[in-house]
Amino acid sequence: MPDNNDRPALVGRRDVLTSLAAGITAVVAAPGVSALEPASQEPGAREQAAPRLLDDHRRTLLAGLAEQLVPGSRAAGVPDLLDRVMAVEPVQARTRFLNALGAFEREARDRHARGWLEITDAQQIEILRAASTLASARPAAPPWTRGQPVDRESQTPTPPANLRDHFDHLRDWVQRAYYTTAPGMKELGFTGRMAFQNFPGCPHPGDDHRS
Repeated sequence: MPDNNDRPALVGRRDVLTSLAAGITAVVAAPGVSALEPASQEPGAREQAAPRLLDDHRRTLLAGLAEQLVPGSRAAGVPDLLDRVMAVEPVQARTRFLNALGAFEREARDRHARGWLEITDAQQIEILRAASTLASARPAAPPWTRGQPVDRESQTPTPPANLRDHFDHLRDWVQRAYYTTAPGMKELGFTGRMAFQNFPGCPHPGDDHRS
């Protein structure tokens, strides 16, 4: 989340996400209309309203990785959605996302002396499998429980992210983006004629499940 002084990014992100949400509603209600390109806008207006972060190479790299991480992402428009959303994220979030993409490019060159887009599908899967089974360099801290002391003096430096951390970061973004698209929402059971009080199978403390 940006700090309070990061006003342009905050406003931009709200506008983009609001636009995307409106588009998703339209595509569920009217099949054949793209959720990522509202029909009411001219092409030039869409480009002006939705800045891009990725160049062609990175966009193609993301499209391939997204499809391998969450099948169906390419057809759902996830690479385009993430390109637009990440463009209005704070600098730190953009840098982390680009570093995660770059990590797989470097890994492909280290292993096979070729870029990610130049290696075979089998070699890409081999790298993804290795990344998914590697121990994280930044394991999640155990949850805090009431009564435990809070160490505010800890100055332990954060270790550099490894390939597993980059894998988890990309997968998290791709999953979240996919389930905001029309195909992803339909997988959750959304039909356009009803809404869930909460996501199926995802209860939260305090939810009232009484009929």
